[in-house]
This record gives sequence, structure tokens and C-alpha cells, in this order.
Amino acid sequence: MTPRPACRSKPDDRPSITRMSTSLMNLAAPRVSLCGASAVLLDAEGPLSLPTQERIWSLSERVRDLSGVLDTHPGMNSLLVLLDPLAVDADAFAAELLKRWADTRPGRVRGRTIEMGVVYGGERGIDMPDFAAFHGLSPKEVAELHAAPEYVVFAPGTGPGFGFLFGLDPRLFTPRRQVPVMRPVGSNISIGGGQAGLGTPQRPGVPAATAPTGWHVIGHVPDAPVPFDLNREPPFLLALGDRIRFRIESVVA
Repeated sequence: MTPRPACRSKPDDRPSITRMSTSLMNLAAPRVSLCGASAVLLDAEGPLSLPTQERIWSLSERVRDLSGVLDTHPGMNSLLVLLDPLAVDADAFAAELLKRWADTRPGRVRGRTIEMGVVYGGERGIDMPDFAAFHGLSPKEVAELHAAPEYVVFAPGTGPGFGFLFGLDPRLFTPRRQVPVMRPVGSNISIGGGQAGLGTPQRPGVPAATAPTGWHVIGHVPDAPVPFDLNREPPFLLALGDRIRFRIESVVA
């Protein structure tokens, strides 16, 4: 079988299959994108919501064991399915995925509830002054709004212990930076768009690293558990469906 290009436009006779998009949009209808011959991406319709995300988790479980499926990766309002191109045709699977999405119901996932103390502001929350000023709030008011909700881990992030969190108060929604800046990455509390983030916890004894980000870092969790520990069950700090509650330890000017 000759591999297809990495990402391609749909044939005209397949109106439900489109070119892959990397942006998170509020779609009127679900959309499936072909990522070459070895992956299919489903973008769910509508805005981010817990019922929609629970449908994505349910669909992931339904298709994970199908013939030709290598793995599934739930994302924010999306599901990426990795395929064996020698065992399944991506076009046919894309159509099947849309059919299965239509009759998939939300599957309640109630994970653990984890509480973490947060130090807001200071050197590890370097963006807090500008962030608060942008919203016409004091740093204390930002901390109170951020710590009030119970967040749900919607999708894994870029490393163990990092998660994309749903539940942010709309009053704290903030556009991402157009130009990324360097920020410390250990156990950051950050906000980007309508999402809240918990950065990968820093390993004990390992110097803090920095990385480029478009998110706004407003604090950190000084005592976050290690991100991955084989002696812990489960070994990963965060799992899909876990609930996170943040507790204000202090607000540093």
C-alpha cells in the first residue's frame, strides 16, 4: 500500500471529511479529518463541556479494541485514533467513526479528587500583575476566582502530571500570547484562553527548567506530588476525569 500524504484534503464526494485543523473551534457539526493513512481525528460539535468530553471518553473506549486500531488519544473536544494502515482504510474508518459518535452517550468518569495548595503571584507567578490589571482585578481577587471551582482533567498535556483543566471561571478567560515567552515549567498554574493548566510537577532535586509558552503563569504548586512514580497506584499524577481543587496558600505581591 502506498502511504498517503501526511494530511490531505477530502475528496469532493465525502462532505463530512475535511483537512486537519489544529485550532479549537465551536463547530456546528462533528468533523473527521484524515491525518495521512495512519490516523483519524474527530472534532466534536459545540463548545467545550463535560457531557461532550464524557462522550469522547466513551467513544475512545468503544473504538480502542477495534481491528486495525493501534491507540486512541482523547483531546480537548477531540479524539485522535491511530491506525494500522495495512489493516484498515482510513477513509472507511473515518465514516465509521462518525456513525459511532452519533450513537455514543456520555460515560460518567468520576476520578479522584485531588487538592493542591497554590502560591499565587511572586517569581513563580510572574504574570499575575499584568494578568490582574488586564481584568481590572486585584491579585487576591484573581486568586479567589481561580481557586473557587472544582476543575476536571479533560485531556493529558505534554508530559506526565500535566493536564488540561475544564471549569475556569469565564471572568478569567484570557487570550493566549501571540508571541511566546520563557517561563519556569515546574508545577505552574497558568491560564490560556478559556482553559486552566497545571504544569508538570518539578522532580525533587532537579533544577527548574524553562520553556516557551503562550499561557499566562499566575502561580505555582510548591508541594505537588512527583509526576510519575512506579511505586504509586496509579503511577501518573493525573488521569482523565480526575477533579482538582486549588487551595490558596498565599498571594504574593
